[in-house]
Amino acid sequence: MIPRPTVPATRWREPSAGIPLRWGAYRPRYVAAVSLLLAGGLLLQAGSAYSEQFIVLGFGAHVAGWLILPGRGARRASVALPSALLVGSLLLGGVTSILLAIPLAFWLYLRQRPPLSYIAMLLPILSGVILSALFPEYGHGGIIVSVSLVVIVATAWIARSIARTRPIRS
Repeated sequence: MIPRPTVPATRWREPSAGIPLRWGAYRPRYVAAVSLLLAGGLLLQAGSAYSEQFIVLGFGAHVAGWLILPGRGARRASVALPSALLVGSLLLGGVTSILLAIPLAFWLYLRQRPPLSYIAMLLPILSGVILSALFPEYGHGGIIVSVSLVVIVATAWIARSIARTRPIRS
């Protein structure tokens, strides 16, 4: 017979899931925040000199997404405005797509990922370099946003996978 370990195995869970929330529940806030972050970023990209309302709505939704995302309050507040400005910088064209690595770093920071998981940020940086070389002019926003979104979401999942391999801190 195989002896059982004396310490029960603990399952990994999101570090931010253990933070006591002042209002709401974790899952609905998380879903609403991610939805607002994505919708805000997409609305920002739909804006132009002729449709400023999209820029205003997108900016507001993106900031609101950061503010309701479950996490430490000071962290959320410190990244909301810079992230919205960086996402809005895509309006300048493909050369700014490399800047999307910074909002991803904010995401990893807010989600309390271990330092090793930040190595995954090489993917959006590389993607930004390639996109800026392929599409240096304004006018290919749909392609740039689509590719960047896929790369950033994949990178966030890779960083989460890396975090799951790290020892659980109590």
